[in-house]
Amino acid sequence: MKKFYLLTALFLPLSLMAYHHEVNETSPKELVSQAYETFAAGDSTAWAKLHTADLSFTIFGDLPQSGIKIGTDAVITGVFEVIPKYWPKFQLSPISTVVSGNQVFVHNKMTADNLDSETMHVFTIRDGKISSFTAFEDTDSMRKAMVE
Repeated sequence: MKKFYLLTALFLPLSLMAYHHEVNETSPKELVSQAYETFAAGDSTAWAKLHTADLSFTIFGDLPQSGIKIGTDAVITGVFEVIPKYWPKFQLSPISTVVSGNQVFVHNKMTADNLDSETMHVFTIRDGKISSFTAFEDTDSMRKAMVE
């Protein structure tokens, strides 16, 4: 009987810790959803907390925000502060989301003044945070809709 109590005393805290970890862990899909929500709200501080320090953020094409940005500060200044200047009322509305391993694929409706397009975003998750983002956008539609 003493062995039972000893084993219970040893393993119960471990099992409770494992359960606690699972309950607090955000799924990749929910993490990406939070990134969209904080972006839409303009909450750069909350958005940055969802990403790794070495975030790699890639936007293809030849637009003012295109290129590879490293780190959340570079994304905020090089992308988030640029978009409203060229696309007033910019919004993303998820159409579908697919999770495959540590990657999340989000097909979005992308709208702004004079813009009605779609885009595919690919996120990579590492250690419970977003470590990379790649946007595959209709750059021709975006260029035509730009306010200069």
